[in-house]
Amino acid sequence: MSRRQKVMIALFTVFVLFLLFAPRQSILKTDVLHTYEGPSRAHLLGTDNLGRDVWSLLLAGGARTLEVVFLAGGISFFAGTTLGMIAAFQGKAVRGIIQLAADFTLVVPSFIMAMVFSALFGFSPAGAGVIFGIGNMGQYVNQAYDLSEGLKSREFIDAERVVGLGKWRLLFFHVLPNIYRQLLVFLGNRAAGVVVQYAGLAFIGLGTDITNPDWGTLLYQYRAYLTTDPALVLYPTAAIAVLVLFFHFMFDSTGGREEAETIYD
Repeated sequence: MSRRQKVMIALFTVFVLFLLFAPRQSILKTDVLHTYEGPSRAHLLGTDNLGRDVWSLLLAGGARTLEVVFLAGGISFFAGTTLGMIAAFQGKAVRGIIQLAADFTLVVPSFIMAMVFSALFGFSPAGAGVIFGIGNMGQYVNQAYDLSEGLKSREFIDAERVVGLGKWRLLFFHVLPNIYRQLLVFLGNRAAGVVVQYAGLAFIGLGTDITNPDWGTLLYQYRAYLTTDPALVLYPTAAIAVLVLFFHFMFDSTGGREEAETIYD
C-alpha cells in the first residue's frame, strides 16, 4: 500500500474507535434548566432544546450510522462481487438468473425498499443496513461482471484453466485480485450514498425515537430552531458531510481509478 493509503486507513480506524469509545454523557439525560447552552467544559457542543448533551448525541448517531454503512457495504460488496464473477464464468442460464436479480434491485430504488421495510417492521440500523445492502447489490453485480468479462480472454486465466484450477480458487485468488481496486472506488461512492440515505430515512420521520438518536433524526428535531439556534442544525449536517467526504477520499486513495496490475502466480 502507498503511504496515502496507510494514512487514510489509520485515520478511519481512529475515527471509528473514537465514535465507539469516546467519553460521553447519557443520551437519555435531560435538563430543562440548562437548554440551548453554548459549548463549555461540561458540554463540548452545548445542549439542545431538552438540555441534552449535543456531543453525546452526535457520537451515538455516528455509531448507528457506521453500523448501517458496514452492514450495507459488506452485504452488497461481497455478495454482489461474488455473483458478478460467477455470472461472468458460468453458462447463459446462471448468468441470466443473476442478471435478472441484479436488474430487479436496480429497478426498485433501495431508498423506497427501506421505507417500505421500515414501515412494516420498524426502523433500526440493522434493518436499514440489510435493505440498503440488498438494494445496492445489483450495481456491484454489474460492475464485477463487466470487469471479470474483460479478464476471461487473458492468457493467465487460460493457463489456470488448463492446469485444472478449481473454479472458486480461480475466482477468488486470480480474478478478484485484478478487479478489487476498481470495486473499492465504487464502494466508497456507495458507502457515502448510504450515509445520506440513512440520514434521509431518519429525517422524514422513520427514525424519530429520541432515545436512539441518528444524525437525520437530530436534523428533523432541530429544524425548527434553524433561525434561533442554527448551531443545532449545523452540527449533524457537518457530521454527515465529513463522513461522506471521508469515504470518498479513503477509497479513492486505493488507486482503483488506475488499471489494476495482473497478478501471476
